[in-house]
Amino acid sequence: MLDGMRTETQAAGVEVALRRRAEETGDRLRAAVDGLLTDLGGRGIRDQRGMQEALNLSQSAVSRLVLSARSGDSLASLSNSPGLEALKQVAKGAAKSGVDKACLAEVNLAIAELEHFLAAEVGDRNTLEAVLCDWVQESRGSFELRHKAAAFKSMSALRGVRADVIVNAAIVHPSADSRVYDCIGIDAMLGCRRLRPSGLLRLFGSHLAPPGSSYQVTTLAGGAIGSLRDEMVPGFSTVSAAQAESVEHGQYLETTVRDLPLGMGDFPGQDLVSARMYRGVQRAVRGEGPATSGVGGQAEPPAEVYVVDALLHDDVWPDAKPELRIYDTVVRGITHPDNPMRQGDRLDMLESVQFLGRGPHALRMAEFARYPELVATVCEQAGWDASRLRVFRCRVRYPIYGSQIGLAFPLTD
Repeated sequence: MLDGMRTETQAAGVEVALRRRAEETGDRLRAAVDGLLTDLGGRGIRDQRGMQEALNLSQSAVSRLVLSARSGDSLASLSNSPGLEALKQVAKGAAKSGVDKACLAEVNLAIAELEHFLAAEVGDRNTLEAVLCDWVQESRGSFELRHKAAAFKSMSALRGVRADVIVNAAIVHPSADSRVYDCIGIDAMLGCRRLRPSGLLRLFGSHLAPPGSSYQVTTLAGGAIGSLRDEMVPGFSTVSAAQAESVEHGQYLETTVRDLPLGMGDFPGQDLVSARMYRGVQRAVRGEGPATSGVGGQAEPPAEVYVVDALLHDDVWPDAKPELRIYDTVVRGITHPDNPMRQGDRLDMLESVQFLGRGPHALRMAEFARYPELVATVCEQAGWDASRLRVFRCRVRYPIYGSQIGLAFPLTD
């Protein structure tokens, strides 16, 4: 116990010391850059174009330089500053522009201190940005987006397949049995392409109710599901039935889609839109067992945008407020949102849930113009009134490949 407490104390001390050194480094850098900009301003160089020419920098580097000098604190200044190589170019450009020698010395000293700080205490600029994203909250959004975009690019290339947009939606509706609700699940993968000739779109999910379960999974018309072809929504999918091949593994269904468009030319990617009916799958009241229900899915294949929509009938969980829960599924797979063993797998991300309103008009999506029409179509087939649906949405740019993204609703009696 004492060893554990000592370790925690030591770790906290290391973090405090690192933060103090970062603040000192940021203070010196901010003061030096501010002095440089003041000197340039005294020479009539105040606009961005003039600074670009005087320092031989790109527009983005000059923007970050100015932002660093104007930041409200030392850590924000460090976070907003250009990279080390750009800062060294600042010093070279300042020397050629005839900047005051004392000012130039301060700039060089600040750059040398930053270089030493990175090499001796952090490692590199990428690691520094990871550290600062927890200390400088305003930098976190750009940090997450930048790294998620890089991961998307890498996974798309490695998998050899990608999608522009994935929409995972659940329409939850009262059932003939007042103790449960029915649900229509919609999966739309838009703009699917191969990036490599060998690229295959592989989908793996549970489409059949486990033996002895109290719910049923069928097509919208009530038929059995034997392959993905049975679930495809006519008029919305451009993937042909001949391209998709499904194999059952117990209650699971594995589907392979071949011959997607190759490359990123002007021709459109293909769309795969499917829907299925779950009878009695959602509980109406808490009862026994997990106290949460919800909707969601896995981010697969790699996609630029992932949307999770919960479309709840007015009589379904009328007072429930959804909570976004994102899980790392790499080792332990998908999970129920109430599983206490998986709380350590939750990913702390900046995404959030929004209430968009009621009815199909609330479903408008720039990337999927026919989405309101799709929801209205499947509701009409089920005999449900789409105008009585409340819309909750989480929209994620560059979702982490394979993560589970869901909206959890607490159930109350």
